[in-house]
Amino acid sequence: MSSSLNNLLCLLFSLLATSSSIRVSAFRVSMKTTYMDPLSCSVEAANTCTASLYHITHDDYSLEEIAFYYSVNSSQIKPIKYGTRQDYLITVPCSCKNTQNLSGYFYHTTYKNVKHGDIFVDISASVYSGQAMLITQSLIPGKDLEIDIPCGCSEDEGQRVVTYTVQQNDTPETISLLLNATLPALLRMNKILAQKPGFIDIGWVLFVPLELNGVHGVPPQPPEKTKRNWPMIVGIVVGVLLLSVIIITILIILWRRRVHQITRNDSTVVSKRSFVNRNITLHNSTLYKEYMGDVMQIESERPVIYGLEEIEEATNNFDEARKIGVGGYGSVYFGILEQKEVAVKKMRSNKTKEFYAELKALCKIHHINIVELLGYARGEDHLYLVYEYVSNGSLSEHIHDPLEQGHQPLSWNARVQIALDAARGIEYIHDHTKARYVHRDIKTSNILIDEKLRAKVADFGLAMLVDRSNDENFIATRLVGTPGYLPPESVKELQVTPKTDVFAFGVVLAELITGKRALFRDKNEEGTKMKSLISLVHQIFQDAEPENGLEDVIDKNLEANYPIEYVLKVAEIAGRCLQEDPVERPEMRDLVGALSQIVMNSIEWEASLGGNSQVFSGVFTGR
Repeated sequence: MSSSLNNLLCLLFSLLATSSSIRVSAFRVSMKTTYMDPLSCSVEAANTCTASLYHITHDDYSLEEIAFYYSVNSSQIKPIKYGTRQDYLITVPCSCKNTQNLSGYFYHTTYKNVKHGDIFVDISASVYSGQAMLITQSLIPGKDLEIDIPCGCSEDEGQRVVTYTVQQNDTPETISLLLNATLPALLRMNKILAQKPGFIDIGWVLFVPLELNGVHGVPPQPPEKTKRNWPMIVGIVVGVLLLSVIIITILIILWRRRVHQITRNDSTVVSKRSFVNRNITLHNSTLYKEYMGDVMQIESERPVIYGLEEIEEATNNFDEARKIGVGGYGSVYFGILEQKEVAVKKMRSNKTKEFYAELKALCKIHHINIVELLGYARGEDHLYLVYEYVSNGSLSEHIHDPLEQGHQPLSWNARVQIALDAARGIEYIHDHTKARYVHRDIKTSNILIDEKLRAKVADFGLAMLVDRSNDENFIATRLVGTPGYLPPESVKELQVTPKTDVFAFGVVLAELITGKRALFRDKNEEGTKMKSLISLVHQIFQDAEPENGLEDVIDKNLEANYPIEYVLKVAEIAGRCLQEDPVERPEMRDLVGALSQIVMNSIEWEASLGGNSQVFSGVFTGR
């Protein structure tokens, strides 16, 4: 019976998906960036070209004002129709350069005379259509602000790359029509569109290969040909709706029969293809309905549903040689699925709640610094989550006795870059998702490292939604998390807020500095009592000269190859994160800004050393 329900659900969602185009939800007019991935290039090649920036008109700027903000002549600005609104294409020189530790194609301009109350996000949204690269330094009234906008160069001389910000009701098809580009060329130039077929969001910055020999400026409504086919469209819609009603009716009948059968037998048995824990009884009918609602919600996010046979084949029947991790909720295996390297988390069936929490969260979260969920599967006794494979293990392996675990020690610059990556991932779930999430288990073993020593936040099994407007009063039903990372308010009062993650992140920063675990045994003291890294950080700043105390605890694997000035700054940030009062802790967005500055300063420090090979690599070698 459950198998029939699943098949009918899949059929229904497929029909509904094919009956309408992918549209993005409504939002306020100002464009705020939700995704930006500049086109990479080789700085040594010194590539330059002519590109275009798409300016969205929503603040009634005159042509002269637009030219002023973009540092161009009015002759470089051409009107383009977007529905009834007139937007503009701005022709600019595009060159390959390094900016903010990234090599890519950018156009440089200057925002003149910063005013009191100016905020970078608002400047980018209202003036530059959400296309400006994030500025990490503070805005100083009266000073100028240097702006870098990603652009692109095409190998095809008949094309010009347009930097475009996704707007309400856009689809890849309408963007292609608007800017006279072919859909395949658009998908090739924007990896995220190919990686996330069927999903596009307002604020994404895309690169559109405009064909120079065509006419651009197509209104966002459907083409005229579609209007002439109204009878066919109406027929299709009516047919789909009728079929949907029939399927829903069948589902209701089957569901009622299922409930009746459960009631008659007073049984807890569920289908072996069901998500629901075998221990759920009729006394837990509220929980059952909640889980069924979760299934519907998860299905609507359209993750890939894999067959159990596919998962077993991918992992060679969960070969122990392929086991790459063990946690509180199960084991993780390396696999090859559809010619792609994946990580498969095999969870016990009594971990249904954690399974749903992670599935619900990661279905809605897409960020370069968060591990990507590819899909899921289910069996009789286990539940399975399938992720992208992050090849270099966890941060814990790289800073706690790394040589014993097959890794070279991380350099200082690699450590601060990893800290920034993790901060960006956490900031994203706090501030940039439709629903606000708290991870609740931030720790070094839940931060994964790729082959380029960049970090991704993982393991959302304890993730929880909190209210954006009143998150200070959220109370959990039980204490969860990892000892050594838990803030006082969580231990004493079970409070859960974004500041819970900030506190744990402070511990991670302390681990990056010291190489010690969150709870460790002090070799200089007798006995086996565990010591908290939190107390060690507080102890450092009780000293009149904290720099002296700090140097005593810095990870010996760094071999004095570090800028003490910036190590102290990171330690100060950790100290702020570890304040007992959550109100005194910074927000993650503040940490991203501060760490971005430290990363840039550390790169400058590294360059000033003139080529010390141990420092210039991400890891120390030759040990």
